[in-house]
Amino acid sequence: METMNGPMLQALLEDRFTLKLHREIREVPVYALTVAKSGLKLEAVREGSCVPLDMDKVQAPLAAGEPRPNFCGAGGIGRKGGNGVVQTRANSIENFARMLGSVLDRPVIDRSGVAGLYNFRLEFAPDEATPRFQMGRADYPGGGASIFTAIQEQLGLRLEAAKGPGEFLVIDRVEKPSEN
Repeated sequence: METMNGPMLQALLEDRFTLKLHREIREVPVYALTVAKSGLKLEAVREGSCVPLDMDKVQAPLAAGEPRPNFCGAGGIGRKGGNGVVQTRANSIENFARMLGSVLDRPVIDRSGVAGLYNFRLEFAPDEATPRFQMGRADYPGGGASIFTAIQEQLGLRLEAAKGPGEFLVIDRVEKPSEN
């Protein structure tokens, strides 16, 4: 069964529930990702050394023995023992900032002013600022630096508390649907 989403789902909700909504941009607490005074400690990736991943295009299956393509932006968020790990290869600082926003207690925006693709690997001890890693922490205590210290020491970047844009979906009207 195909899942309904996007404009089709919105049209259905608007029709069935007399839903009226709009999007708003408001200033919210964020973290700004900047270059630390020590300078970048990232491995630059040569242009053309990876294959851009096109999510709108189905990838052809690999033939037996064919090597898997080196996709730009491949990586993920996980654990190593009790520590949190965020890693991605051939990615921009802007995309890495978005990944960090899913780990931290608020969004992260790129204010580094640095272009290009880099390999990232960050390992840190979970704390209150990284709620995604709090579950089960007592069972697997991490060791090492907080995410703020780790970013500076391992990557040459810095997280600073700031204000930035946040997008909100505001419901103006909704009604209980009538019986069919």
